[in-house]
Amino acid sequence: MRILNSPTTIVSILFGSIALMSCGRSATSNEKTTFTHIDSLTDTYLSLQDTLLHCWNLLVKDEQEKMDALDGALHHLLQMANPEQSQLAALENRLGQLKQIHITQKSLSNPYVIEEYDFAAGSLVSEILTLSQSNPSLLLNKNLSELIDKIKIADQHTSLYRSGYDSIAFEFNAFLERNQSALKDIDKNGAIEKKPMFHVASGH
Repeated sequence: MRILNSPTTIVSILFGSIALMSCGRSATSNEKTTFTHIDSLTDTYLSLQDTLLHCWNLLVKDEQEKMDALDGALHHLLQMANPEQSQLAALENRLGQLKQIHITQKSLSNPYVIEEYDFAAGSLVSEILTLSQSNPSLLLNKNLSELIDKIKIADQHTSLYRSGYDSIAFEFNAFLERNQSALKDIDKNGAIEKKPMFHVASGH
């Protein structure tokens, strides 16, 4: 079952991409006598920023796929002859509340937002999987079975995508530390700030 291989490969490719972009741009810089040290730093900064955005988008896409699968699974369970109708209605309400908790690159600096989201998402996933698997006949429904698989896969991908984002954020922050004196030349607006990370927000 290919659950963990894909995101791990993606993370490796992301690091490789940075190296390739840096090498390619370094080669170009050797051919241009006007390519200054600030130009080089700006180039590296933009590469890291692009990779950060890519990692974040992967993470958001995976989380959205999990929310959609949870929504679909609940819909199927509610439509079936299921004795747990009141529990399902409560789970549907909780899913609606979960969708209101938005984790952004900015709110990531607030550990309470992450804790609240992870607790709500984790308990919701657990209860929906338990309900779906408590009656083997339910999983005879092909659509429901596929949605349950999607929930499991997306849920297992979460930590890997977060780890990938944190790795790039760490490199980005280290770059800012090393080049503090040049930041005003890299961004004239002075808007460059360190990126908060999941492992810091969660206290791990």
